[in-house]
Amino acid sequence: MAAQVTESVIIQNINSNIKIVAEPLTQYYSFALGLFLNYGSRDENKDNNGITHLIEHMLFKGTSKRSALEIVRLIEGLGGSFDAFTTKESLVIVSRFLSEHLIKVFELISEILLESKFGGEEFVREKSVIIEEIKSNNEDPAEHIFDLLFEVLFREHPMGMPIAGTIESVSALDIKNVQNHYQDLLNCPMVVAVSGKFDLDELVEFAQKRFGRGGSFLLKRKSPGAYLPGEIHQTRKDISQVHLCFGMPAVSYLSEQRHIVLLLSTMLGGGMSSRLFQGLREEKGLVYDVHSFVDFYCDCGIIGFYLSADKKNLFEIIKALKKIFGSIYSDRFSPEEIEIAKTYITGNFLLSLENSTNRMLRIGREVSYLNKIIPVEEVVNKIRGIGKKEIDDLTKEYLDLKKYAITAIGPIDDSLMKKIVNELRG
Repeated sequence: MAAQVTESVIIQNINSNIKIVAEPLTQYYSFALGLFLNYGSRDENKDNNGITHLIEHMLFKGTSKRSALEIVRLIEGLGGSFDAFTTKESLVIVSRFLSEHLIKVFELISEILLESKFGGEEFVREKSVIIEEIKSNNEDPAEHIFDLLFEVLFREHPMGMPIAGTIESVSALDIKNVQNHYQDLLNCPMVVAVSGKFDLDELVEFAQKRFGRGGSFLLKRKSPGAYLPGEIHQTRKDISQVHLCFGMPAVSYLSEQRHIVLLLSTMLGGGMSSRLFQGLREEKGLVYDVHSFVDFYCDCGIIGFYLSADKKNLFEIIKALKKIFGSIYSDRFSPEEIEIAKTYITGNFLLSLENSTNRMLRIGREVSYLNKIIPVEEVVNKIRGIGKKEIDDLTKEYLDLKKYAITAIGPIDDSLMKKIVNELRG
């Protein structure tokens, strides 16, 4: 079976549905191994929202061969780490161990994925744990406000649903729902990613034996519809600060423009020299936390920023925001700001590659989305080569404050929220 090699990264098909992407780093003592399943919360509906996240939790609650305690003891007995997380578009299992334990770890991961038990007291107990997790998230305004932002950005589309689900949707899940969903998940496209010190032939042989007869489940994802700026707020009289989050749709992970959008976000609020940090915190002392963010998905993306502040400063903040965005929109970013942001992004990117887990996550994500690896040097050159005209053109598209959806949590009522929206969009 022919393998594709890019920048010492090897991509090899196990079958039509499963790929291995491997980056040998012989100077390491360890390896980082991950399984990327192309199935996330956007592949759910309102009735089963949170089911993928529940399966993630149940993967560690016992298999046909081992109890949950035996799994934990084996992991700790091998001296490594093991985790999993769910996103809008994937379920990912992550591990890091010494290289001598490669097959033991891969055997454990495959056992957890393919032979987990779903039922009994563990199922009921884990639903209860997740409901507590949801309550905790809902009561943390700095976390919950991002759920509200996705809700207002994507409305009825599954991208707008929370990854963990709601208390109502998780409570309603039964074992039959979960088992059916689990079978779909096992047959969805999967990438096995590994970075560090390992025996590739051994890895491929084991993957072919364990996953070689995998099925195929075709995802039918519907792209988000047309966007209209909206707003939503949640009144919380038990907290003193107002939390504000702004966002709008951006390009997808597949777009050549995503590096430009990342550059814009960095100059807006990605560091201490950014416009928002300087304008709201350093010059005026109106906020403690202010930062921008971007997220890229298979067919969409978002760009936005978050801040929290005392209620009495709200309208001074709005005035400052309008001035900051107005200045960016009319005068654009300076050459000095652009160079600082490029160096900041490329520097942090390269520094992140000194960690094998980060390297594994990068190659796993790129093969999942792009079906290829973009060489490190090419990524750096793309960012460094972004021209001012490209930046100026996208500045008009993405840094117009009136285009942003607005979410707020704090001691604000309908009347105050209306005033905030009118001031920002007026």
